[in-house]
Amino acid sequence: MKKRILAILISLSIPFSIISCGAEANNNKNNTASNISNNESTITDEEDKNKDSNQSDKYDTNNSNEITTDDANIYYYDVVTDKIVYINKTIEIKDKAVATALVNELKKNPSEEIASALNSDISLNSAKVDSENDTIKLDFSSNFVEAQNLGSGPESSTLTAICNTFGDYFNVSKVIITLDGKPYTSGHISMKDGDTFKVDLNNTLELTK
Repeated sequence: MKKRILAILISLSIPFSIISCGAEANNNKNNTASNISNNESTITDEEDKNKDSNQSDKYDTNNSNEITTDDANIYYYDVVTDKIVYINKTIEIKDKAVATALVNELKKNPSEEIASALNSDISLNSAKVDSENDTIKLDFSSNFVEAQNLGSGPESSTLTAICNTFGDYFNVSKVIITLDGKPYTSGHISMKDGDTFKVDLNNTLELTK
C-alpha cells in the first residue's frame, strides 16, 4: 500500500517539474531575446551617428575650398616716387570671399622696392557694399594703426591705395573704414561715424610685371 501511494506521488511530481523547467527555459529565452534586441538597438544608433558624421564631413568637403579666379588691380604706395601704383593680378578667390582675397594681395610686396599696403597681422572682420550710396564698408581688426605704424603722409597715401583697391574692384567711389566697429582713428586722422575715404584712381601708375 505504501509503495502504491509513493508511486502516485512521484507520478504527480514529474509534470510539475517539467512545467517548472519549461517556464524557466521560456524566461531565459525571453531575457536573451531582450538582450539581443537592446544590443541591436545600440549598434544601430551608433551606426546612424557614424553615418550622419560621415555625411556631414562629406557635405562640408563639397561646400568648402571652392576656388575661382578673377583679375583685379591691387594698389600700393610707392614711397620713393611718392605715387600710388598698381599691378593687375589674377587673384584666387576662396569660397566667394572676394574682399579677403583682395586683403591677402594687399599684404604682399609687389616688388623689392615697394612695401605691402597692409601688414600681415591685420585681419578683415567684414566687408559690405552699399551700391545705392556708392560705398563699401570695411571693418578691420583694432590693431590696424599699430601694425601699420606709418607717418602722416605714408598713412594717408596707403589708405588711398587700400581704398582704390576695393573701390576699383567693386566699382564704388567711397570707402568707410572702421576698426572693430569703431570709426578709423589714428594720431593723424580722426574719422567720425559714417565718414568716408574717397577712391582716387587719377595719377596712378601701373607697374609692369
